[in-house]
Amino acid sequence: MFHVTALPASFGDCLWVEYGPEDAPNVILIDAGPSVPPTLKDRLQQLAARGGVLELVVVTHVDRDHIFGMLTLLKHDFYGVPVRDFWFNGFRHLPGPETFGPNQGERLTGMLLEKGIAWNVALKNAGVMVSDESCPVIDLPGGAKITILSPDADQLARLKIKWSRVCGEADLYEGVQAVPTYFGEDGREAFGAEALPNIGRLADEVFEEDTAEANGSSIAFSLEFEGMRVLCGADAFPSRLLASLEKHHGAPPYPFDLVKLPHHGSENNVSQEFIKSLDCSRYLFSTSGTPYKHPSKAAVARVIQNAKAPKLIFNYQSEHTEIWESKVLQMARGYSVEYGDEAGALVKLSQ
Repeated sequence: MFHVTALPASFGDCLWVEYGPEDAPNVILIDAGPSVPPTLKDRLQQLAARGGVLELVVVTHVDRDHIFGMLTLLKHDFYGVPVRDFWFNGFRHLPGPETFGPNQGERLTGMLLEKGIAWNVALKNAGVMVSDESCPVIDLPGGAKITILSPDADQLARLKIKWSRVCGEADLYEGVQAVPTYFGEDGREAFGAEALPNIGRLADEVFEEDTAEANGSSIAFSLEFEGMRVLCGADAFPSRLLASLEKHHGAPPYPFDLVKLPHHGSENNVSQEFIKSLDCSRYLFSTSGTPYKHPSKAAVARVIQNAKAPKLIFNYQSEHTEIWESKVLQMARGYSVEYGDEAGALVKLSQ
């Protein structure tokens, strides 16, 4: 089996990946949302009861909607589940000058050290990043394989300069005032609540790529198992993902069986060039829509316009996703819509 579930983690990300034997699959956890989803706690307790392990836990980047629930999991020792490897780029992994001094730890780093969690072991304790020469490929227990696509050294160096502020915004750094900032949608309703979205006009809106240091530092990767491939986009920049895909695979199109779109479907992280370069029919949006009104109309329109008969998979049914339900629009544009439920949005890549 190879299943990916976007758990209901409010406006954040929490992906539960299972691969291998159906009665005892290997498990990967990617982020844990702004707080631990109840369904995640249940899954971990069930995994502990059968004596399972987390093959890999990934905190993609230092943003509250991805990292904060992980602090709770560490506090409770993942509810009794051992962790083989934990990927997170802490301050010690960021290249560039020492801008804050040696005592600039933050809460997640402190907990990893206190708990003795195996940290970036597959990377020999170095940072999780791509280089100018290659995209690291990591073999996981059970036959899965990860190819790292983001971040690069320049993006991590940019984060290092802003580390104290970014950690303060995420409430991960004692003594630093949180001054929340957000690079994303402006909240506009382009064509009115009652009108059907004008897909062509939305897709062709001028694209301005995300510039947030934390998002640029996102650990994003492709995950392969038994011939199936998933793109886990975190909040990465599409230009970085495309550069890594070209470096590793050559010219597009790049075949995937599922794409978890970057940054919850932000208009600044989903470009037409990015979607045109993919050969994929299933696109996963992970967000409740509040408070940032994700996914943006422009991002969804870019998927519909540039992918071949795409299925849009939303882990929440909200006012920001229901606008795509129109059967007239689906018939005219050749796409389909699927929603998750209280357990999340489950995508079965293989039984």
